[in-house]
Amino acid sequence: MATPVPQRLLATLEKLDKATFDTFQWNLMEETLEGFTPMSIANLEDASRHKTVSKMVQAYKKEGAMKITQKILEKMGMIDLADKLKTDVEKDQAATPQSSQDQSAVMETKQYGAKFVDENMEVLIQRITMVMPIADGLYQKKMIHDEDYSEITAAPTSMSKMRKLYVALKPGGAVAKSAFYKILLEQQSLLVKELGGVGQK
Repeated sequence: MATPVPQRLLATLEKLDKATFDTFQWNLMEETLEGFTPMSIANLEDASRHKTVSKMVQAYKKEGAMKITQKILEKMGMIDLADKLKTDVEKDQAATPQSSQDQSAVMETKQYGAKFVDENMEVLIQRITMVMPIADGLYQKKMIHDEDYSEITAAPTSMSKMRKLYVALKPGGAVAKSAFYKILLEQQSLLVKELGGVGQK
């Protein structure tokens, strides 16, 4: 299992003796890395290694904290320690099929798509006239079953087709509704935009 970045940073800082750690903190208060605002004395005064890691992640996010730690260690001549930190993190990333940040973004996108589809149900039912291309796309993605697809096809009006389509999406939950939203973005982009929808993140 991959070790979280803060734990990697803490393990690295725990390898420093007190004088070296003090120098590391001093570097955090300097213009160490372009684009990174130096930390204040008040933030780091009497800060333990644990607290320093927390402050760094809070100020620079995990990736930034990693970068600035490597940069400072290299500046202090501790090349081996900087390289080990970089190698360990790269191994963790390779061992994780999808980072938690990516998973979070995927979940956020699914939830947004499902929410949009739910909140705009009546408007979409009334406004969408080309229902079958949408149903075809969902059917191909296996988001609606054969029987539901047949019922949508047989429905006499576009509104009744859309109502059948919404019923067919229910078993698939947020995943099916997110797939519906993606197809809407492709086929009904102007309507989605009009209703305040946004593109996939």
